[in-house]
Amino acid sequence: MASPSFWSSRGKNESQGSVNASDAPQTPQMPQLALIDFFFPGFSMFAGAISKYLHIDLNVYLPLLLLTGVLTVVWNYASLYLWEQLETHFMSVVDIRTDDEIYNILMAWVANQRFSQGARRFVVNTNLNSRSWRLWYYECDEDDESLSESKRKKKALSYTPSFGSHYFWYRGHLLLFRRSSKESNSFMLVSEREEISISCLGRNPWILKELLMEARQMYLQKDEHKTLIYRGTLKPGSTEPTWQRCMARASRPFSTVILSEKTKQELIDDVTDYLRPSTQRWYANRGIPYRRGYMLHGPPGTGKSSLSLALAGFFKMRIYIVSLSSITANEETLAALFAELPRRCVVLLEDIDTAGLTHTREGAQAQPQSQSTDDDMVPGQLTTGNGNTNTNNLTGRLSLSGLLNILDGVASQEGRVLIMTTNHRDQLDSALIRPGRVDMIVEFGLADEEMTSAIFRAIFAHLDGDDDTSDSAADVLLDADERKKLEIEKAKEQAAHDAKVEIQAKEFAAKVPTHEFSPAELQGYLMKHKRNAQGAIDNIEAFIEQTRKDRKEKQLKEAEEKRKAEAKRKEEEAEKQAEEAKKKEEEAKTKDAEKKTADEKASSAPTPVETTDDDKKAAKEESKAQAPEKLDLKAKGDEKLDSGYVTPASGDL
Repeated sequence: MASPSFWSSRGKNESQGSVNASDAPQTPQMPQLALIDFFFPGFSMFAGAISKYLHIDLNVYLPLLLLTGVLTVVWNYASLYLWEQLETHFMSVVDIRTDDEIYNILMAWVANQRFSQGARRFVVNTNLNSRSWRLWYYECDEDDESLSESKRKKKALSYTPSFGSHYFWYRGHLLLFRRSSKESNSFMLVSEREEISISCLGRNPWILKELLMEARQMYLQKDEHKTLIYRGTLKPGSTEPTWQRCMARASRPFSTVILSEKTKQELIDDVTDYLRPSTQRWYANRGIPYRRGYMLHGPPGTGKSSLSLALAGFFKMRIYIVSLSSITANEETLAALFAELPRRCVVLLEDIDTAGLTHTREGAQAQPQSQSTDDDMVPGQLTTGNGNTNTNNLTGRLSLSGLLNILDGVASQEGRVLIMTTNHRDQLDSALIRPGRVDMIVEFGLADEEMTSAIFRAIFAHLDGDDDTSDSAADVLLDADERKKLEIEKAKEQAAHDAKVEIQAKEFAAKVPTHEFSPAELQGYLMKHKRNAQGAIDNIEAFIEQTRKDRKEKQLKEAEEKRKAEAKRKEEEAEKQAEEAKKKEEEAKTKDAEKKTADEKASSAPTPVETTDDDKKAAKEESKAQAPEKLDLKAKGDEKLDSGYVTPASGDL
């Protein structure tokens, strides 16, 4: 056993050693820690805390940590390089433009795929369309027949994968759906800066094209029974014109257009023959421009726009609407819009008589040339002109000649169907509706007896789809015999209903005066009684009387307004004439005062008398004649002054 002196000496040595250790300078930091601190600031403090409290020396694991970090960095760069090489040489990639309609097509397809619906990170939308201004439009879910009744009442939600890479299988091929956001143009929304691409292994991109064709087919099926409507507009923040899709309306059956059956059949046959591929070759072989134009004219509410919509829906064409009365409508804008038209479409120019182009050239030619005077000239003007200046060009608006060049000029588009509507055909320039520009003219008149009956049948006849869907669902649960018996009963009821409607239509048409009401007026009246056909027949006399009364009141009101306007115009003219007369009178008074002042000044100032040669000669002769008289007078004067004394001469002195 050690003695106490041993332990005391040992304790002193240890305490002295500890003091020496504390006084000694600290050892320099290991180069590994310094390197790690360079890449990961604060790692040395973390290692010291681990060593102090957990008694784990991380210096032993420094080489392993460094090796792991180096391998991670190398792997990141190597994997990125290898992926770029693989994508460049062994993969096919298709990039989707967000400012093209293909974006809407692809996203509608992606939203219905299993990988999109099962993604853990996804984007939810009520509208999958591109946020690009020219492709953005709201869709009406209530018109989509594929949705259930409960979903039609609510806004449907669509789910698409979020930003990143997403793998999925398509027809046995592994594809990659990549969605990212570019950093440029930070002033744009995130949805406007996104980029989309789809990749597949292999150098043959046929599977990607198959996918796009399937997405396109699925997208077109959605609008198969709709008519797409586009409108010409300008891009926000610029003056560049383009077509923007504004809506998709359900295609209107051609049978619902209230028009003569003969006229409708002629129109359908004409358009059908025009759209045949052989017709296009026929036009090309004979050097005739491949264009077709139609003029629809008649009173308002007779169905001109309805016929245009039904015609486009019948031939499954898109409608492109052009507003000629817009403030941005000029020759350059319309030429750019017509250049972007597809070959198979309907171009609709509504109410062309309101565009300010009526009788433009004829009116200019009919104006008589005014007599030119110096007062009509302005400073710097060389000639007075003939008064045929086109004011449309001066204001930057569309002129008639510009419109004609756009419709069938050298640079005009071919393959389209042009439809122009007007309420006043007689106000249009003859050059606008000449043969070649307008190939067929369809007149819409007020409702006659046949049209009135057709409108009544269209409102009250039983059509497919009028039955309640709940009844049809209940019929499915019935047996085949009971279902057949029920169908026979329904057919009999429908036949009886149609026969009754036919009789009521004739009765209704007999009560309505022909060529007095437009189809729109009659349809509006029948819509108020769409559930009661007999009520519509019983109340038609009251409707006719009230409509005539309203028209008469309207005419009287318009006449009164015209009289007031005429009286006001005459009063303004009288005031203007009085002001002009007063002004002329004041000017005359001013001139008289100035003339009087000038005369007074002229009379007060001495005016020198001008003498002619004759006057000078007469004065000279007169002075010669007066000279002897002056001498006689002088002699007489001398005699009177003589005193009788002789003055001695100078010689006598």
